[in-house]
Amino acid sequence: MLLLSKLPRITQLLTKDPIDQRGIWGYVAVAFNQVDADRLAKVGANRLCAEWIIKNGGGVRLVDSPSRLWKDYNSLPGENTQFCLKVVDASNSSIMKIGLEHLKGCNNIDTVIFHNCKHLENDGLEGLHHISNSLERLQVSGCYNITDSGLAVIGELKNLRQLLIFDMIFVKNMEAVAAKLKKDLPSCDIKATKLGVTLKPKK
Repeated sequence: MLLLSKLPRITQLLTKDPIDQRGIWGYVAVAFNQVDADRLAKVGANRLCAEWIIKNGGGVRLVDSPSRLWKDYNSLPGENTQFCLKVVDASNSSIMKIGLEHLKGCNNIDTVIFHNCKHLENDGLEGLHHISNSLERLQVSGCYNITDSGLAVIGELKNLRQLLIFDMIFVKNMEAVAAKLKKDLPSCDIKATKLGVTLKPKK
């Protein structure tokens, strides 16, 4: 895999002066989010997307086993087993905008959770257009790089039916954002607040 070929270079970088650590970890994050074209050709879009999410600390649910959250890279079905993704749960992951290119070709994803994604840039939600035909449920929370303009792109996801936004402290006018989204998505149940909320644990 392309990622593995980068590891010696990354290891060398990590031995440098601590002052450079922020830039180095940025390099590592980019390496973990780039689409590996060779791997894509070998295993297909759904498996590569699953590997990307899990590699960055998130999890996925499959169409054939929606009750199970897969978070262990090595526990995924064997490479000879084809599967389709249903849910992408990027909670507490290191995903970035460039990584959302992995969504291309994953035509069965109906739910995406972006919670506490500290590396996701303000324009990071733009990549959701790859799954706009199937995406019905979206959560964006605790993603502090995303502002009012970053949330506006959600209005282009015309098949969205449920939208939950909370703990977005750098959104200046959540009321205006929510009003615009409700106008753009009249069939979508939208709950939006810039404050944190307590979610009930799933049984």
